[in-house]
Amino acid sequence: MRDRRSASPVHGHIFQQSSFDDPKLPIVQEETFGPVLTLQTFSTEDEAVRLANDSDSDYGLAASVWYRDLDQPLRVARKLRVGTVWINEWAVVHDEFEEGGYKQSGLGRLNGFSGMDDFLEAKHITQSDAARGSGH
Repeated sequence: MRDRRSASPVHGHIFQQSSFDDPKLPIVQEETFGPVLTLQTFSTEDEAVRLANDSDSDYGLAASVWYRDLDQPLRVARKLRVGTVWINEWAVVHDEFEEGGYKQSGLGRLNGFSGMDDFLEAKHITQSDAARGSGH
């Protein structure tokens, strides 16, 4: 559990239902896996992007953008420094597309053509024409 006032560990690794209003807390800044939802309030699109791209965070795995407008979520998605952006949905994975994060949210990519790179070995071979006696 975490102390509701500071969000610091108390016992184990379980959160009670809690609400915090400090965007610098570890639950917001770190990748917390499990049934956890972090919500932040903002007044403008630029503020929302700034909060999402917070330079204090070492992570950038994924983001979900929810809008009724058609153009705004695409504009926001392009500005986010994360590996995956879902618009009006969450946690949808398509095997044909690469997935992976930015910063410390994973090295490499899963799925898609980039996902195969981890299973390939590259080799560079070069040969000089001098070995054949061409005189160049």
